[in-house]
Amino acid sequence: MRKIRKSWFVIAAVVASIAWASPVSAHAQLDTSTPAPSAVLESAPTEIRLDFNEPVTPVARSIEIYNQEGQRIVLGEALVSKDDPSVLIAGDVPAIPDGLYVVAWRAVSNDGHAIDGAYTFQIGASAPIVATSDLIANVLSGQNGPRGLSWLMGIAKFLGFSGLCLVLGCLVMAAAGSIHSRRIPLFIGIGWVSAVVSAIALFVTQGPYTIAGKWSDCFKTSLWSDVYATRLGKALVIRELLLVLLLVLVWSLRGHFERSLTSWWRSTTLLVGIGIVLTLSASGHPSASAQSGIAVFADALHLSSVILWVGGLTVLAFGGVLRSNNADVVVNRFSRIATFAIPITVVTGLWQMWHLVPAVSDITQTKWGQALLVKSCLVVAAVTLGAFARWLIRRGEGTSIHRVVVVEVLIAVLALGVTAGMLSQSPEVTAANAVFSTQLVDGDMIASIAVTPGRVGNNEIHVTISTPGGSLSPVDNITMRLTLPGSEVPTITAAVSELGPNHFVGTLSILTPGTWNLEILVQPDPSTSTRFSTDVPIS
Repeated sequence: MRKIRKSWFVIAAVVASIAWASPVSAHAQLDTSTPAPSAVLESAPTEIRLDFNEPVTPVARSIEIYNQEGQRIVLGEALVSKDDPSVLIAGDVPAIPDGLYVVAWRAVSNDGHAIDGAYTFQIGASAPIVATSDLIANVLSGQNGPRGLSWLMGIAKFLGFSGLCLVLGCLVMAAAGSIHSRRIPLFIGIGWVSAVVSAIALFVTQGPYTIAGKWSDCFKTSLWSDVYATRLGKALVIRELLLVLLLVLVWSLRGHFERSLTSWWRSTTLLVGIGIVLTLSASGHPSASAQSGIAVFADALHLSSVILWVGGLTVLAFGGVLRSNNADVVVNRFSRIATFAIPITVVTGLWQMWHLVPAVSDITQTKWGQALLVKSCLVVAAVTLGAFARWLIRRGEGTSIHRVVVVEVLIAVLALGVTAGMLSQSPEVTAANAVFSTQLVDGDMIASIAVTPGRVGNNEIHVTISTPGGSLSPVDNITMRLTLPGSEVPTITAAVSELGPNHFVGTLSILTPGTWNLEILVQPDPSTSTRFSTDVPIS
């Protein structure tokens, strides 16, 4: 009894310690760029600089420029800044003429997911600042990658999850003894093959996925080296090596199953199993979050509990043990495992939801959150069936739970499929860039205004002052400020700097979404002022 209480005390301490973590995002996002979105430049930039909110890895043609006809302009290779791993820089921009241009970018975030986006900038002030959504959409449409690739990667992830549940979960049940069914080694073999095929498939498809390439790119060794350079690539290779080591350990039991009772075999197999699970947690969403060490530990604990639970259920449902003489022994053993595995699965799953989702109200706003709700319903159904099975066991009807366990396994398989789909989605609601642009006229003065990216966070306000005839003396001073009507949010005054003749940019941070009122006060000279005002939606 003391040992049981001590175990629950350790679990409670672990849960309490991880609860101090704070909510975070999971995928990298572009914070600022040079040139800025909708910027109006006098001459061509010498480089393209992208600043993300976390370190990223560039891929082939990670930063590109297209003109308004959709033609690509050759740039230098995008490289990570030596001073900041979250900054990508592409130099050698040629002397491009006046006109409208699109910067398209693509990179890999810390959790192995490809991120991309595009924005426009302008050289020369002859054309008005406009939102060029069609041009951006045409450019991004060429960055979707081969058709069907996402489905293949989703299937590979499902094979990986289910394979590990079979090979590790069934191995734990079999190594404890009292199971003599020939089906269990078959399950372990199928699980091992599934896990190996999954890791290989994910490794070779990661290349065309990150560069939005072709199916033939799966077999390019140059891309394999690029994939290996990422955290996910290293994790997949380590997983393969650990699976080979696990095969050696399992193979050593042929004709000598009593070796599974030795401390060296059990401790070595346990360490290999933990390492395999960590390759999943250390390369997914938890690894890219704040307090990643705690998040990875919680995720590994969650996955380990699921593996023990689902693997044990598979043994009971399809291993033929319920018809054996040792049925009661095996059922009671699984019951003890489930007593710990199910609560840990539920608690760590709830914590991950709280950790990865910034606001519970946002959970229905993303595909990840919607899938999580479906998964939660499946888990509740499986836990309910498990409780019913335990009730039957306590009544001494352990051998009559076969149908209940089969249904529970099927529900668990569906939950694993939903989980595999969640890995390709971001838990955070990411507001799309909504560049706001307009032209305001007061007498002979025209103010071309663009607010970018038009969402919560750091924003830039570009203002270009001109006249219908194009001649205007340099503006003496300009002030920009934002007010959120009907709220207690204080007025925000932008820090203004001049980028060129009568082209000003104001920088500020907006923390609250809504329709803000932008007021611009232009002073052509110290004794004259003109006021422009417009409403700006911030998503």
